Amino acid sequence: MNNSQAVIIVKNHEALRVAASSARISTQQGTALEIFARSEGGEKDLNLIGKVLASGHKSVIEHQTFSVAFNNVSVMVEQFVIEARLNSYTVKSRRYVDFAGAGFVAPEGLTDAQGKLYADTMAARFADYEKLMALGVPKEDARFVLPYCLRSNFFMTLNARSLINLICAMVAGRGRGFAEVESLGKQLQAQFDELYPGVVDKELKRYPECAPVALPEEIDAPREGVGEASLLSSTANGMAVLEAAMGFSGRFEPDMGMMMTQKNVRSLLLDARPRELELLNFVFGVQRISLACLTHFVRHRVDSPIVPPVLAALAGGSYVMPETVKAVAEAEAVYRAAFEAQAKAAREALALGIAPANVSYFALSGHQIDILLGMNARELLHFMKLRTCSRAQWEIRGVAGEMLLQLQQEMPALFGMYGPSCRFGPCPEGRMSCGKPQERI
Repeated sequence: MNNSQAVIIVKNHEALRVAASSARISTQQGTALEIFARSEGGEKDLNLIGKVLASGHKSVIEHQTFSVAFNNVSVMVEQFVIEARLNSYTVKSRRYVDFAGAGFVAPEGLTDAQGKLYADTMAARFADYEKLMALGVPKEDARFVLPYCLRSNFFMTLNARSLINLICAMVAGRGRGFAEVESLGKQLQAQFDELYPGVVDKELKRYPECAPVALPEEIDAPREGVGEASLLSSTANGMAVLEAAMGFSGRFEPDMGMMMTQKNVRSLLLDARPRELELLNFVFGVQRISLACLTHFVRHRVDSPIVPPVLAALAGGSYVMPETVKAVAEAEAVYRAAFEAQAKAAREALALGIAPANVSYFALSGHQIDILLGMNARELLHFMKLRTCSRAQWEIRGVAGEMLLQLQQEMPALFGMYGPSCRFGPCPEGRMSCGKPQERI
């Protein structure tokens, strides 16, 4: 896979002693420091941790953390990994960084004919990217013609329990049918085994079999699509639930027997820990968002997205159309031709026998996909602060605004106060601020 790498660049060896100490503290006498002093980080500790993990008490290994560098992997891998939402990520931004020279990942084992089609197609899309920028299209919109084999580089930090789960998903779960994902998972397993030998293998034996996802094998005709969002469900009697939660917490003074006064709701939204909002849950169907925009949704740690495979976006045919592209006739012609050419090439790839999993790399960042998304009201507060800001990318800002409008219709007393960060305090954008803050709540 052209040297795609996943390298553990930071691993705290001393954390082995902490993990072993946590395995002892619930059953042994002594203070935390006394128990830690008895842990030596050797084979005795490893055996203890293995025994505790086998009994199902996996929290002990969460004290071990790792930082991983994903080096020259495909954007498809980036998308797969970021869906593991308990981890922390920092990704090179395709809104601001020029990716003309980034290069792309190619599947192994292609025949000469398959390899030529693949290389020629991807090189043509990078050429289109450069053409669009030369015509004045900003990088954040030109990127929509970049294929999902584009090389990506990013960092991830997570605890050992999350890393075990991710490795299992990559080598035995949803990632198993994608050679690059599986290869990177095996790289991570080999490095993890250096510190905790045999732990992942034991977990893989217990790993539940995942239902396979059928990959489409037909590519629809390209067409322009417009994103939208629909509120599918919300907590029944949400106002009553929040009223009860605010009363139960004891943090608010009632007014005429009511907790959900404008003053109290304002105080709740400005509070550093508005736990009461977590009792309200909402599910959205989000239709026709670009693969590039999808990243903005799945990177929110507390939401619950259900995302189809990348190939579904390519097969569906619809793509986003930026206003900056439509403003220049020559740019629009280049842009539309790129999606037409990519659909034709993907059909040829399937006809030549390239596996559907590898045809996923033919998807362009502007291809659109549908997702289901669940969030509680506290995460929605964070989401709206970021995504309804004028500095947010225009596509996610449009969808977030539509989501907020529907929430305001559902619960106006609460969501009528939601909005960008400037509604709750000073603008966090600094010199990049739009200079037009909204009225504070």
